[in-house]
Amino acid sequence: MKNIFLLFASLHIFCLYGFNTVVASEKIELKAGNALLTIDGKNNLKIVYNNEVIQINTPLNNLWKVDLKNEANGKESSFIACDNVKISQSNDVISLSVNKLTNNAVDMPVMAEFTISVKDDAFCFSGSIAIESDEWTINKLDYPCLDAIGFKNAKAGVYWPIGLGQHFSDPSEFKSRSTRYPSGGTMAMPWFSLNTQNVGLYVGSHDPLQNTKVFSLEYDKATDKFSAHISAEVFDSKYSIPDIIIRPYPGKWYAAAKFFRSWYDQHFKIGIPPEWVKDDSGWFLAILKQQNMEIMWPYKEIDKLCDIAERFNLTTIGLFGWGFGGHDHLYPYYTPDNTMGGREELEKAIERAHKRGIRIIIYANGKIMDTSTDFYAYNGYETMVVQKNLQPQIQYYIKQKNSTPVIFAQACTGSDVWRRTMYDLSRQAATIGADGILYDQLGIMGAHLCFAEHHDHKPGLTDSDNRLQMANEARSEARKINPEFIVMTEGTNDKIIQGIDFHHGCGVGFAPGPNAFPELFRYTFPELITTQRNPNPMITRTDANFAAIYGMRHEIESRYPGDVEYLLNGTLPTREKNYKNVVSPPSMEKMNSDPADIAAKYVHSLIEFEMQNAVFFRRGNFIDEEGIDVKGDDILAKGFVNGSKLGVVVWNQHLTESKDFSISVAGYELESAKEPAKKDVNASSPLNPNSLRLLVYVKK
Repeated sequence: MKNIFLLFASLHIFCLYGFNTVVASEKIELKAGNALLTIDGKNNLKIVYNNEVIQINTPLNNLWKVDLKNEANGKESSFIACDNVKISQSNDVISLSVNKLTNNAVDMPVMAEFTISVKDDAFCFSGSIAIESDEWTINKLDYPCLDAIGFKNAKAGVYWPIGLGQHFSDPSEFKSRSTRYPSGGTMAMPWFSLNTQNVGLYVGSHDPLQNTKVFSLEYDKATDKFSAHISAEVFDSKYSIPDIIIRPYPGKWYAAAKFFRSWYDQHFKIGIPPEWVKDDSGWFLAILKQQNMEIMWPYKEIDKLCDIAERFNLTTIGLFGWGFGGHDHLYPYYTPDNTMGGREELEKAIERAHKRGIRIIIYANGKIMDTSTDFYAYNGYETMVVQKNLQPQIQYYIKQKNSTPVIFAQACTGSDVWRRTMYDLSRQAATIGADGILYDQLGIMGAHLCFAEHHDHKPGLTDSDNRLQMANEARSEARKINPEFIVMTEGTNDKIIQGIDFHHGCGVGFAPGPNAFPELFRYTFPELITTQRNPNPMITRTDANFAAIYGMRHEIESRYPGDVEYLLNGTLPTREKNYKNVVSPPSMEKMNSDPADIAAKYVHSLIEFEMQNAVFFRRGNFIDEEGIDVKGDDILAKGFVNGSKLGVVVWNQHLTESKDFSISVAGYELESAKEPAKKDVNASSPLNPNSLRLLVYVKK
């Protein structure tokens, strides 16, 4: 494993490799199924699987590294074992014992035991470490670090859990990555898989505390080998190393996802949302007032938003920019705006929406505050993410090119002052009559380190625990007023999903894109209820079909005056005329791909079809293609199981040509075939361009 160190002005790194070991006289080896782990006389740790189909070869002196901080002078150094690492084996546990560290300038007394055992038919790397010094603390531990991960006779692809997931069939496209868990924007689950068609390697953290980890994976094209390591950020004098699992396995990546989910279910439960969320078709996200204070939808025109939602068959509306400050401005102040009609008009408009069967979600940002506000002036120190240099972490948002960027400081949900502020907003949303609140960024924002000493986390750790705490407590408060009140967020990860009822799609996999592989998260967590991500005031046929085949809810967005004109009048836009000063406009190509009424009609009919077959699209468990044999050019098929029935959604992705295909499912027999807006459907007939067909199977 190559050792890669981040260099800072105050960081002193000593790159020393090689240490002496005392190897026990007996053979050192562990067996896990068809995998064998050994430590040879040259101090190399090797893992071989199924006659060397998978091979890992790591020198022991690369297996771990620890970074310490001198609390007296603030300097940081990397240490390795200095004299002897005692290796022993008792039953099915290999122990690597260390009693001293060195960086060639300082010897450090330490009690460390790195263990390797067999758990759940896999190799488990765990242990403990403690520094016996009042002067030093542990900043970071890298363990295990695995070198020369190779696959015989086949190139392994990478299944990487950013957003809903990515798949790199050619690992040279993946190259090298180092990302922090948990965050939908970086690492949404604490595991990844390397897989050929027939065999795979699972690398995962099985930490019941779900603490922050940094996952690093590097591919060397010249040798066709991978190296990987997992880092834990500690910031303490002692640390119990949670289980890191290395598991070779036969078959496809499904085995890795099932393995992780089996462990996950032993420790965590995903919340059950109200029934209306399960049946929801998607939402119309509308910014009422922009960052530059331009009002686009006063409260009385929420009725028009309902008209538009009904045109698309969407059953929920998200009100963004509904407060007097507008969108991305003056956070965390969210107060009904008198210039848009005041609180009374907002409450009446929400009540009218309810009478039409439309739910309303109120926006709040759960992670940032406007630095121009009194809140920041008086509460910023209490509530902000404190970086190592004791400065706030700053973000800039600008929506119009001719406007001054708004400056935000990132808030830490580890601050009880911030959480109380957010709880007040959930209660306010419930009293206004809203059906839920969206705390933006909780699911997608990176797990940034916070060094505040007065927050509800250790200095130097992240607020990932507190984000979940905030979501759960905010919902509990609001449900005292409305028992079916929900909490939403943007993006998702396996930690935040435990406290979120409905997710607003954001990040990789929520829309078509390079290497996007939403199958990864959807298969692992089929309970996920999420919208697609579609920053346009219409949905193309392709994007609508993409959402349907992955079981996502649909979305349109109204963010700028050009969107309003399109939605009200069907006017096809140009960038120069309608979005000249807009920083992030909708896609002109998509908006001009079909007349507005034709685009809306298709989405409406598709959602109607999903509602008619809610047993699969709303209530079925996504199983991807597992057990389903799919043949056909440009054909994508995904399965949804509900009881004894299986619905296979088939999509002809070709835009202009009909395509033949065949689907077979072992243990099932075909019952019927259906398509949107069609009565009689021949299951085996060619599928029209860019069209869907649902094949319903019954277990034999």
